[in-house]
Amino acid sequence: MVDALGILPQRKQHKKLLLQALVGEESGEEQLFSSESTVVKDGISSELDIYLQKLKVFPELSIATSYGTMQCGYPVLDALVSLFCRSNISAETLWDGGWLFRQLLPHSKAEFKSHHAKLLTDAFHNCTHRLLEETRGTWPDMLVTVLCDEWRKCKRVIEASSLRKDPICMLLPPYRSASEELVSSDSSFIAGERMCHTVKVFVLLHHLHVFSLGRILLDQPPLLSPVDTPEESRAKNAGVNPSGPKPGIEINLVDAVPCRIAFERGKERHFYFLSISMGSSGWVVLAEEVVTKPHHGVIRVASPLAGSNPRIDDRHSRWLHLRIRPSLFSFTDSAKHSSHGKVKSRALVDGRWTLAFRDEESCKFALTMILEETRLQSHEVERRLKPLLELEKDLDSSNPTQPMEDKTS
Repeated sequence: MVDALGILPQRKQHKKLLLQALVGEESGEEQLFSSESTVVKDGISSELDIYLQKLKVFPELSIATSYGTMQCGYPVLDALVSLFCRSNISAETLWDGGWLFRQLLPHSKAEFKSHHAKLLTDAFHNCTHRLLEETRGTWPDMLVTVLCDEWRKCKRVIEASSLRKDPICMLLPPYRSASEELVSSDSSFIAGERMCHTVKVFVLLHHLHVFSLGRILLDQPPLLSPVDTPEESRAKNAGVNPSGPKPGIEINLVDAVPCRIAFERGKERHFYFLSISMGSSGWVVLAEEVVTKPHHGVIRVASPLAGSNPRIDDRHSRWLHLRIRPSLFSFTDSAKHSSHGKVKSRALVDGRWTLAFRDEESCKFALTMILEETRLQSHEVERRLKPLLELEKDLDSSNPTQPMEDKTS
């Protein structure tokens, strides 16, 4: 299985090839060195089939028919830890590796050395840096929600009594359609998939640390509770409801900036622009002034603040460009394709706004407003994640079971 996953150490690979050459295993050599892939029915490689057959008789690895029990020596455990340190592996494959790790560790306590623990710790800290980048990325407002969801899913996978799918799924690369390859790398859809992958890997590495110390995996991640919006904030000044700005709701325009925008060619409209954040959520708002009520307006459009990527036009210093991403990302459906094997195009579309302000100062003020509120939003998400990022403190605060005997040398 380790060989099939592509994580067999190079020294072991050389030994295997040398042994095959010495005993004259021509069929094995043909499979290993053939430049042409032999495909059998159902589109599955014959080489993969051979690997699966070898799993049943592999001398160091005893796997029950249900894939529920196994015994393994040091090489597989060592290779699994190396797998968790790689960044070019799909999260689903890593989760399956996490299940295998949990099956092996109780039988291999003596083989789990201090350098294994250090490798897992280093991988966790590297993933922590990537998770922090996501708090300043395109989907910070969805990060906590996704993390809680993936936490429960990952726990179910690695604690399952049997492997969740046929082992051959671990050997085949994930499907990517041609339309996916053509999507711009700055698309919010691609950013959302990247965020999901980072969260899944982070959750797995956290679970592995807890399990390797003999602790109980918590049903919910230890997150800090949300805080109330400060009284001195743009959201409070505008009188925005705690549920967020909704079209048709009246607000105070005390911090808003007048601007113009054309949603249709040749039809320019006058609005007041406002950027606000409330905890881990944030919005950019366009409101129409109420003629009969000075300094008050009615919200016409409210879009996510995160991922707006504000930029003043290079040639027109009074124009502000914004990217408008979807309010929600269908994370559960992101891997689904249409009957023709292509990603649904509507999931890939980001909106674009170009706001024209009265002067350069107003444009710069709007830009500053967006950057300030984005920073407040990111800081709140990072604050809520803090107990998870401080691994040692988090593990000390969890309910321990009998810790594993330390047999490292």
